[in-house]
Amino acid sequence: MSAAAPARTPHLYPVDLVRVVTFACVIAVHTISTTAPLDSVAAGGFVVLLHFTREAFFALTAFVLTHRHRDEAPGPLRFWRRRFLLVGVPYVVWSAIYTFLGLSTVPLPVGEALRAFGHALLTGTAWYHLYFLLVSLQFYLVFPLFRALLRATRGHHLQVLAASAVLQVATDLWLHVPAPSPAQAAVLPYATSLLLSYQFFVVFGGVVAMNLGAVDVWIRAHLPVVLVAPFVTGAAVELWYRHSVATGATAQFAADVFQPVIIPWTVSIVAAVWGVGTMWADRRDRWRGSRFVEAAAARSFGVFLVHPAILWLLTTVPDAPAARLQRPWETVLTYVVTIVAALTFVEIVRRTPLRLALTGKPRRRPRPAVVLPGTRAGVTTIVVPQPESRRTA
Repeated sequence: MSAAAPARTPHLYPVDLVRVVTFACVIAVHTISTTAPLDSVAAGGFVVLLHFTREAFFALTAFVLTHRHRDEAPGPLRFWRRRFLLVGVPYVVWSAIYTFLGLSTVPLPVGEALRAFGHALLTGTAWYHLYFLLVSLQFYLVFPLFRALLRATRGHHLQVLAASAVLQVATDLWLHVPAPSPAQAAVLPYATSLLLSYQFFVVFGGVVAMNLGAVDVWIRAHLPVVLVAPFVTGAAVELWYRHSVATGATAQFAADVFQPVIIPWTVSIVAAVWGVGTMWADRRDRWRGSRFVEAAAARSFGVFLVHPAILWLLTTVPDAPAARLQRPWETVLTYVVTIVAALTFVEIVRRTPLRLALTGKPRRRPRPAVVLPGTRAGVTTIVVPQPESRRTA
């Protein structure tokens, strides 16, 4: 086998671990938010840390797309057609499903229901997690320009990242206010669904993808520091949260995702999971859990789409099973059952014609094997052919 450039982008196994950890944590934050009182200080302390998942989502999306198209510009029309098929179709379908779930508890006349559905599609508010798909669609629209900007600024990516970080801090400070101005009050209900609200994390993912070789080598060389960093930044987040509550903020406001302190926490936790992912990737053939990680990563998008419906069934409907339990068992068991039920649902749907509409996955197709130069001297990593494409971020 030669080391010639592959026709298709090689699979990056550390991404699988980042994806699985992120999606597992987002289900955790939604489970806690669903089962715990909004004013629970203890629950808010967990939620504020788990909020890294939102920013990690967008960093991962930008990373995957930029890495895939780093050396060859995609044709805009073909790119948009594919991305809007894989994400746009599930977005519309699940928006309809969740709108129906909402109407099952608060019925509306047909005309009002249709208007509510149209508004939800435009704002990503059919359910609390669908903003991610709407923001992703916004990113897809600007991706050709985003990629061109990253290529035009090669050699200056640290400056680009620094400028982006300053803008993100300013954005977070503007959005995180206890008494919003009229302009802020008009934006806040939709801030979650706007790409600009997360621009640093998109830039971060893109910059890392454009400089992946150097970044990966640096993480490997400084792995102890990388693994310790989340404990430092996480402690800072928790201390800030406790300070906010102690000075009069509600637990819900103090756990808000739009806070500057969340930025270093997110970057550090993503870097640490990537670092662990590199160690796993080097030994994946010898670790029994490798197949589970790869399988979970391939199913993560579908699990993300369906899990709030399962949470709703477990906690909200009349005589909900979880309501019979005491905390913290209500939260723990609801989390476990939600993951198992979501994985089961996705596994069933993957074998039906609804695969694309409900999980964002097209029909199965094989990936070719490629050989990549290893990141460590004298090491060559063989990437094994994958059973299907895992490109829906």
